[in-house]
Amino acid sequence: MRVLVVGAGPAGCTAAAALAGRGAEVVLVEAQPEVRPSGPGLVLQSAPMRALDSLGLLGPCLERGHPHDGIDLCDADGTVRRTLTPPSLLAGRPASLAISRAALSEVLTGAVTASGAELRTGTTVAGLTDAGDRVEVRLSDGATETVDVVVGADGLHSHTRLTVLPGAPRPRPTGQVIWRAPAPRPPDVTRYSMLDGGPELGKVGVVPVSGAGLYVWLLEPDRGAERPPPEELTEAFRERLRPFGGPVPLVADALDGDVDVRSLQSLLVPLPWSRGRTVLVGDAVHTTTPQLAYGVGMAIEDSVVLAGMLAGVPAADDDVPAVLLRFGERRFDRCRLVVETSVRLGEWERHPPADPSLPGRLTGEVLAELARPV
Repeated sequence: MRVLVVGAGPAGCTAAAALAGRGAEVVLVEAQPEVRPSGPGLVLQSAPMRALDSLGLLGPCLERGHPHDGIDLCDADGTVRRTLTPPSLLAGRPASLAISRAALSEVLTGAVTASGAELRTGTTVAGLTDAGDRVEVRLSDGATETVDVVVGADGLHSHTRLTVLPGAPRPRPTGQVIWRAPAPRPPDVTRYSMLDGGPELGKVGVVPVSGAGLYVWLLEPDRGAERPPPEELTEAFRERLRPFGGPVPLVADALDGDVDVRSLQSLLVPLPWSRGRTVLVGDAVHTTTPQLAYGVGMAIEDSVVLAGMLAGVPAADDDVPAVLLRFGERRFDRCRLVVETSVRLGEWERHPPADPSLPGRLTGEVLAELARPV
């Protein structure tokens, strides 16, 4: 089976490596001239760690990342109220793993190369023609490919989605802004701390991602204010962090200027997630906000599940489109749970519920549900 994967983010790289590892001939195309991860860091829960482990990639991620067995939920001054402990599904492994996006990208692109898949940068899909038993692909650099399956892993603003599912909904804003930046990790900052300043101040997370580094994030309501110019972002972020205690002051002082600010959006595309021999995975069909730390995790799961479902299916088999439809059906409810729960938690951050224990209880219940087999 010959497969073209569009987009070299976590979803695309995992799909390329997983498919090639099961015997497919894979071409992975990336529009940018080089693979450039977006954002400073992320957290992987135990289920996506299990998916990486099935590809032999968890070990390299553990070597580069920072393990976490819980999240300290704190008041704005840093006082720990309680610790949220996600379930651990792998014996001898942590419940979650924080890792820089650059380090994860290094592991995944290395896996693509090692699998024998071909990575082409600086080109992407310009046109698709599904001929029933194959897909004719025209690339932006003028090249053409004839493949058995196309996997659209080209993110929130997926061109593949617009091409094959033109009636799909568009991403929608969720009413929050996230600030993120990397910083050196002070030696005594070893735990993931989340500090809640309420609707006015927002919520801050301090996340160690390696022996030397961490990232800090702040979620606040999107008030429609004009963003500071790039040269003022670091000081503007420090100003927002100033009311918080715990490890935050140390981290704020050490910010190195690489601040990323964006309005949050969510997306859940209704079924089907495929048309003919083209299928969508990852953010192209389900973009979530960060409340459950599961966006990249869902993308990794998608890709491993898809590769498993296509394994052994003859390339010319009329059943290929049906397999792609079944993939979406298998993944939809799980991804909907993540997207809808994350949006609800974000709404509660802006408008707290009468029962302050609700967000923590819901988070624990959903993480337990996500620990079930994918």
